[in-house]
Amino acid sequence: MPQSWQDITARKRAERGSKIPSEWRLAEPLPSGTRPIDFLPRCGVLSEHDLALTNPARDATDLLALLSTGKVTAEDVARSFCKRAAVAHQLTNCLTEIMFSEAIERAKWLDSEFKKHGKTVGPLHGLPISIKDQFYIKGYDSSMGITALCFKPAKSTSQAVQMLLDAGCVIIGKTAVPQTVLTADTDSIVFGRTVNPYNAEFGAGGSSGGEGALIAMGGSALGLGTDAAGSVRMPAAVCGVVGYKPSAYRIPIDGQRILGKGIMGITSLGPPAVSGFLARSVRDARLAARVMAEAKPWNDSPFLYPHPWMQIASPVKPGIGVWLKIDELHLHPPVARGLRLATDRLKRAGYEVIELSPPPFRMAWDLLQEIAEFGDLSHMRKLLESEPHTKIVQAMGFITRKSAHPELSVEYLHELNFQVARMAMLMKGYWRHDGKPLDGILFVNAPHTAVPFDTYTWLGFTSIINLLDWTSISIPLNENADKSIDVGMQLEDCYDELDLSIQKLYDAEKFHGLPISVQLIGQRFEDEKLLALADEIGPVIAQRGQSKL
Repeated sequence: MPQSWQDITARKRAERGSKIPSEWRLAEPLPSGTRPIDFLPRCGVLSEHDLALTNPARDATDLLALLSTGKVTAEDVARSFCKRAAVAHQLTNCLTEIMFSEAIERAKWLDSEFKKHGKTVGPLHGLPISIKDQFYIKGYDSSMGITALCFKPAKSTSQAVQMLLDAGCVIIGKTAVPQTVLTADTDSIVFGRTVNPYNAEFGAGGSSGGEGALIAMGGSALGLGTDAAGSVRMPAAVCGVVGYKPSAYRIPIDGQRILGKGIMGITSLGPPAVSGFLARSVRDARLAARVMAEAKPWNDSPFLYPHPWMQIASPVKPGIGVWLKIDELHLHPPVARGLRLATDRLKRAGYEVIELSPPPFRMAWDLLQEIAEFGDLSHMRKLLESEPHTKIVQAMGFITRKSAHPELSVEYLHELNFQVARMAMLMKGYWRHDGKPLDGILFVNAPHTAVPFDTYTWLGFTSIINLLDWTSISIPLNENADKSIDVGMQLEDCYDELDLSIQKLYDAEKFHGLPISVQLIGQRFEDEKLLALADEIGPVIAQRGQSKL
């Protein structure tokens, strides 16, 4: 007799819970009104040594320097990160597959290799990392929070994951995604909801929401995610960490499919999804991109183009465009302030910043949603037949459409592709201003910061980048929503129903303290240039103590 979804969920949660050592369990739940990120250091599980070794202020680059000189052992680092990840998970519900014991054993092996040969195993020797649940790791589920995929361990390891292992990293676990992986709020039937580290009543973004929460809580030094409409940048932005979306066909993206056969990793239909990284710093994202390029994944995958790493420096006196005024909807006050603040900091530092007219964000988001139907959503609909849909899945309307869809036909697909081509031609014009080429475009990831559960449904500011296959990186400003200055707008000034629905979400009191981020955008296949530019201007736009605009 087939098991019910309730039974499968209970078994899977019990399996996950059994992998947290008793001495790492919290004595009390998160106190009401307390931010998970504030409670973590005083929870009683982590020693001062653990906190110092895993402190998010020390990025992966610094940690690797310590590991490469033998000043710390891989085992010591792995144990401290596993403990912190255990606490982070209990406070935010960010993990799916827990691999603590395996991580510590691998770290011991790395230490023995280091002692034996006097050198590191690879460029990421001993680095504790986490992997989005969508990717395969041999012997572990890639259930994506769907009961139909539970207790079906992978028979192989995804290429991108294997590349990271070959580089010497230590995988401490897999991270939560939303049911369907097609929403920006991480909630599933099997694992439940992942909450925001800065406010447990707000979402952690998605679909790489578990990664965003875990990196922000300091439980991982680097995370592998995916991005098809903003799924790396959105959780990075709302959790206050770095999120890098590469151009397509650079990093392998094989794993548990969410669409029909012939979509994942192949160029046949629509804008391609990509693998990307969530990180503690821009230079960490740049390091991860370089490591992946130097592994030459195109030698083993027919879907990747050869792209030997180009050690490109940031352009001299770069020209940076910015979309400051959006005539389709309003930004929430903290987001608008953050964009102005980042722009002002660049100008004060002597950078040339050019205000650009806004592109058709709504048109791009509508187009991407129409194309998604050609990805064969029947596969996901079939997987969900034996379990209820979460509220955010219902709100997004991909699985159960809210309105009739045009008849799917070759002619209709051709028309959509034509519209994508027109959009690409239109958007290419943004990279030249008065005859001078721009080096990057500064904007925001969403009209809002993190939002209450089940309300992150409009993805226009990130999905347009996917539609064009541009590259982009979300950068935290080290600024937070401030109820004393981020006053809400008059709702009667909204443009239309969409604008009104977004503005109604904002409450200065409830949003207080949430992270503010921006995204820096680059042209397709100019990843090295984007990362070099982001590495240079990231510290500039993240300064503290500047003017409150």
